[in-house]
Amino acid sequence: MLRRTIWLAILLTFVAGSTCAQNAPISGLYQIVSGRYTACCGIGGPFVHSLPNESQSFVQLSLDEQAHVATITFLGEDMQTIFSVIPCPPGAPISFSFSYGLVLSNSIVFHVDPGPPPYQVFWNYTVSNSANTLRIDGLLGTVRGSCADVPDRFSHSNVVATLVSNPTLVIDRIEHGDGSLRFHFAGEPPNDYTVEYTDSLKEPRWLPLDTYRAKLTTIDIVVTNAFTNAPARFFRLRKEPCNCD
Repeated sequence: MLRRTIWLAILLTFVAGSTCAQNAPISGLYQIVSGRYTACCGIGGPFVHSLPNESQSFVQLSLDEQAHVATITFLGEDMQTIFSVIPCPPGAPISFSFSYGLVLSNSIVFHVDPGPPPYQVFWNYTVSNSANTLRIDGLLGTVRGSCADVPDRFSHSNVVATLVSNPTLVIDRIEHGDGSLRFHFAGEPPNDYTVEYTDSLKEPRWLPLDTYRAKLTTIDIVVTNAFTNAPARFFRLRKEPCNCD
């Protein structure tokens, strides 16, 4: 029986984006290095947490340079799970992901007036930028519900997050069998990810397999490729800014 050898080459190509003004915020993944998160004020009083912690370790900032608006999302240690709170009465989680932020020269303002019942969620956040470092202050609130012991005001103060220059891009969960290969990767916005393959590294001819777009949130992709007629196959993942509309 012919035994096939399967190789997976993880080759990352980064294409530089446009040069930004020195103090202008830029899209990217930022790691929280300090700050405070407070949930207030049920019967137990305010609950104060130092950051970073397991549920809030990173911040994803995505800018739409054409519309001059931004989205910011608080993420856990896995860089994928969006931080959220449960309202009262219990319902769908309220996620700390804010869109349509007004982009200024060196800061971004996120503001939403109270929304519809039953929770009437509102927020007011300011994100300032200096040398690829964000400082975040703000408040998210809901209308006071019937649960006297459940907080309805959630705030961040003096949160400092630094830009992760090259977030790790990993191909994992590799499986093969029955003449096919399957693997997984996660990609952060705002980028396009193109999977390419070749059957030889001596004279490589890279062919596109598929392109996946991460516009506003991190994507989780499982790629499957059949290679029945190839004794070996090599893959690479190419990352480029998507210039998303």
